[in-house]
Amino acid sequence: MSHKHSTELPVPYKEVEIQDIMVQLDAARNRDEIIRLLPSIASAHIDYRYLFLAQTNYRRTHYNFTVISPGSTSFDIDHKHFAIHAGMPGWVMKHKTSIAVDIRSAPNTDPGFEGYLEKLGITSLLIAPLQTGSEIVGALIFATNKPEGFRETDVPMATILATQTAIALRNARFYDEQQKRVAQLEMINNIAQKIISTLDINELLSSAAEIIQENFNYFDVTIFLIDDNKEYLTLVAHSGSYIDFLPHGYRQHISTGIIGWTAANNQSVLLNDVSLDDRYLTYAYHNTNSELTVPIGFNDEVFGVLNVEDTRLNAFDEMDMIVLETLADQLGSALRNARLYEEIKRSNMRLVDLDKMKTEFLSIVSHDFRSPLSSIILAAKSLIKHNYAQENNRIIEYLKIIEDQAMRLNNLAEEILSITRLEAGQLTYNFKVVNLPRLTEDAITLVRLSHKHKLHCTIDETVSYIKADESKIRQVIHNLVSNAVKYSPRGGAVSVAVKDYYGDRILVSVSDEGIGIPEDQQEKIFKKFGRVHREQTHNIKGSGLGLWIARKIIQAHGGEIWFDSKPGTMTTFYFTLKKAQ
Repeated sequence: MSHKHSTELPVPYKEVEIQDIMVQLDAARNRDEIIRLLPSIASAHIDYRYLFLAQTNYRRTHYNFTVISPGSTSFDIDHKHFAIHAGMPGWVMKHKTSIAVDIRSAPNTDPGFEGYLEKLGITSLLIAPLQTGSEIVGALIFATNKPEGFRETDVPMATILATQTAIALRNARFYDEQQKRVAQLEMINNIAQKIISTLDINELLSSAAEIIQENFNYFDVTIFLIDDNKEYLTLVAHSGSYIDFLPHGYRQHISTGIIGWTAANNQSVLLNDVSLDDRYLTYAYHNTNSELTVPIGFNDEVFGVLNVEDTRLNAFDEMDMIVLETLADQLGSALRNARLYEEIKRSNMRLVDLDKMKTEFLSIVSHDFRSPLSSIILAAKSLIKHNYAQENNRIIEYLKIIEDQAMRLNNLAEEILSITRLEAGQLTYNFKVVNLPRLTEDAITLVRLSHKHKLHCTIDETVSYIKADESKIRQVIHNLVSNAVKYSPRGGAVSVAVKDYYGDRILVSVSDEGIGIPEDQQEKIFKKFGRVHREQTHNIKGSGLGLWIARKIIQAHGGEIWFDSKPGTMTTFYFTLKKAQ
């Protein structure tokens, strides 16, 4: 038969036909609706047996074939792809012209396309390009098993149908893309927030795969991480249509596959037809046609790969890659934070174990010190009273040195033991009604004063009883008075005052006329091992534990402790206690 290329419709019904087709196709909201409408619209104007749609991919290298009205026959070429110039659809797209032709006399044929159609008994084709302006995006293909099955007037009608279909498909794709972009941009922030909301690596990756797959309706999403040796990728998270897409823990060498190439080169890969790339690894139990891989990392370090696959050809576009790269950056940052958190957590656990060992060691040592020190102190006191010692002042002097140093070590052991108990939460308190004036006087008498110091004690008559642990409050007062004496090397007055404060509170203060506390060192006074370091204090002995213990004890009594100091002039420590009810 001769090739029919006519593009003119009979004038009487040309405008009516076009308008009717436009109205029907404009009513379609997406590609699927357009494809559902086409058979009924086309059959009203053209006598055909089968209707097919060929659409080009984004790179214009291939066209994908879709069976729109298969009738009773199952077409194996449905959803297959062909080279852009293959067969009569390729010829029509290349020449941008419609044609009605018998297969055997066609100017361009392909065994995989026309050869397959001939096996189905198809003899004639009517093909029109899907054209919008100067852009060709595919072809509309009518087929029949009648020789010379299409009339000359069918060619322009097919052209009109193809043109209106192309416009409808373009509009639907444009609308879908815009909706998809808006949704993607809205989701990026939401997904990023969800991704970075956890510091648990397993939860982070599983959540990321699931959120990305569900929000963007991708067919399958997997996440691979690189091992420490940079040799293998391990599948650590999966979400998608295949339950066993790849087993969790599956390992793949970094030198193989699209995923390996992305990890090794720190570059994204977008493949809308994996069969065209030799790097793709084929798996027997799934049918991937499109794949998009994006590196996950931070700065220039690659942690792993975000992998998205689909059974459709041309499933992804450049915007998908941009969106996933943005999310991969967020995921890389979150993964880095999660790893840092894990390292810090492990370090903290080690520090906790070391601190526990230290506490146990100090507790044992301080406890074991006290028995021999008590024996030394008792022995020294006994020897001082011995007649032989009384006759020799040098011996008495040595014995007092032994007693003083043993007492100092004993006090240090007591302080360390108190610290270990406080840190372990094992320091017990025996609260009872205590006569505060008497307790204060007892604590003061335990302080050894030099001849340079004068001690003044003022207790209001209204002050009487508190509810406290007697021994621990005595320890606090003794410690504060001892410090006042120690840090007043030039002597001077040390004043202790006890008076009503406000409400049910009593205020105890200890003042000295000593060297004061420098402003740059005041913040560490109540810290463990916190001591004042200056020229006047280098000969003053102390552990820096007394004030830390004092604050813990006062806080346990529901009180407050603080100080006021003027460097070079004075220091006053204050603390409050509750009255007995």
